[in-house]
Amino acid sequence: MNLQPVMRTIAMSALLCAGAFLHSDTTRAQVFDFGQIDAFESLGSGTQRGGSPPKTIVDDGERHTVFFTIIESNTDAKIYWRSMDGDQTTLMHGPGVKAFQTAGTFKVEALGDDSRSFKYGYVLLRLKNSRGT
Repeated sequence: MNLQPVMRTIAMSALLCAGAFLHSDTTRAQVFDFGQIDAFESLGSGTQRGGSPPKTIVDDGERHTVFFTIIESNTDAKIYWRSMDGDQTTLMHGPGVKAFQTAGTFKVEALGDDSRSFKYGYVLLRLKNSRGT
């Protein structure tokens, strides 16, 4: 039995639930078509510090969904991504979870000086191309 898919499922679930349980009062429902998922691509975590250049998570021109979780924070996270409508920017204030559908670009930046930071985790899913394949 190959445990890799099982471990991925457990890791993805833990990552997504962590932010939701920490601050469920700030979590909003989002409509998401899970039938558009083509494949699991990656998951990761890290710490982003203020004054550092934005961390690139996606930069390949392909369609993805990024589930982004801020686990711990003493600053705002500035999120840059490209949607089907063009370049977008948003702020995440403190711990929480958000889903982003990208058209190939996703970057995160911590605002403030090097004494400011946030810890994050993400799950990256590749979406089917527009022809459904």
